[in-house]
Amino acid sequence: MLKKFTRLAIMSILMLVTIFLCSCGSGIEEPTIKISYESGVLKPIYYGDRHNKDKNEIEERLRDFMIGKRFTDLPTIDFEDKILIEALNFETDEFEIYDYIIDKKCNIISNYNVEPFKIGLAENKSAEFMFETSKDIEKYSEFTIEGNLVHCLLIRCQVNNSSFAFSTLILKTNE
Repeated sequence: MLKKFTRLAIMSILMLVTIFLCSCGSGIEEPTIKISYESGVLKPIYYGDRHNKDKNEIEERLRDFMIGKRFTDLPTIDFEDKILIEALNFETDEFEIYDYIIDKKCNIISNYNVEPFKIGLAENKSAEFMFETSKDIEKYSEFTIEGNLVHCLLIRCQVNNSSFAFSTLILKTNE
């Protein structure tokens, strides 16, 4: 009889704790995006709504992302390729896209304070832009990895009055 009561008490407590924990959830999902290009899908790196404005924090997240990965395994995208960004579970008016060049230690070596490329969203919550070359790309030739520069495309947007950031890493031949 005591064993039955103990089991019943434990089960009741577990159910109450489960119900309580389920009710504590806010029901708000973190914004997610899909980044694709003509030949495939790019892996997004999520920064969330905090710790995404400081250069050191962005570099630290890039380093964390690259643990156990090789730069040579990153997708190679040609200049003039179109990149599609889709907002999967949130509403925003536009994306700001920054193109940074990084070194082997995931340090941003290009100018951090560049003006972003701003693009508005279409009705299907997606935006398309063309990956373009810059006029000063030659000055980074010493930072190539097997003949390729590593580009960090940082994507910012406003979601419910908060700035969210995402990024992806790609390779481009230094031509």
